Amino acid sequence: MRAMEATPGMTPAELAIARSVLYASIFDYPLTLAQLRQTLIESTLTPSEIVSVYTGSEALQKTIEQREGFYFPRGRGDLIAERRRREARSRRFLDHHRLVLSLIAAMPYVRMAALSGSVAHLNLDGDGDLDLFIITKGKQVWSVTVACVIIAKLLRRRRTLCVNFVVADSALALEQQDLFTASQIIHLKPLVGQAEYRRFLAENPFVARFYPNFHYTGVGRLPIRPRRIVGALKGIVETVMLPVSALVERVCRRAYRAYLVRRSATWRSPEQVRLEPDCLKLHTQSHRQSVLARFGSAVKELE
Repeated sequence: MRAMEATPGMTPAELAIARSVLYASIFDYPLTLAQLRQTLIESTLTPSEIVSVYTGSEALQKTIEQREGFYFPRGRGDLIAERRRREARSRRFLDHHRLVLSLIAAMPYVRMAALSGSVAHLNLDGDGDLDLFIITKGKQVWSVTVACVIIAKLLRRRRTLCVNFVVADSALALEQQDLFTASQIIHLKPLVGQAEYRRFLAENPFVARFYPNFHYTGVGRLPIRPRRIVGALKGIVETVMLPVSALVERVCRRAYRAYLVRRSATWRSPEQVRLEPDCLKLHTQSHRQSVLARFGSAVKELE
């Protein structure tokens, strides 16, 4: 990763603010000051320093606008109303799917279940998907995924629920260590497993290189989590299943892997798919390349 360099018209601090706002705008998402501070790319500016830099920078104000508590690209004031519409839509969407989320969070071997993608930002556009990132206890990746699929089918949520990234707690370090991945990680919203999320962050220190200001507090998490008694039952069920868990995992891996391979011709981004014993990544239509390309073009226009 190259260190951030100032463009001819901007200082490193100005560029950090501009880059961060422009990256969020790719998803039509204006940032509050608190969010801008948390997601500053390669910068440790404080909120007061951000305000000071912005108010004192003519170059930055030509690119970034600040209004009603939000920062967004100049001329895109429509994003404020759009953000509010999408947030209201996202909350209704999550409330509608509360049952399936609660059941998955309560499942045996699920150590963390987190919202990912646009719904994690409460930025759902239209009929979006319910994307989940899951960490399992041990190599129970495939059996947990299959169980999620079965639950979704029983509740008639199969077309909506996308459990597209499941990893074992023994394989938390990710291979792809770029801005796109770092952004995905910091925007996960754990429904259950806050401690496991912190461990996940610790296992991926590259995130702090891109987002040195990010600090997970758990504040603002969505109230979809199992009660304590459910957590106790998890341990009991896992103990009872111990003699057959390895066999169930092998059967699920063989059967579901065969099903996925048969559908591989429809994958638009096969390079973003991993079918491994400790990692099931199904980003079959990844936006990684297009997002990074759009971001690169937007930053280049600052020069």
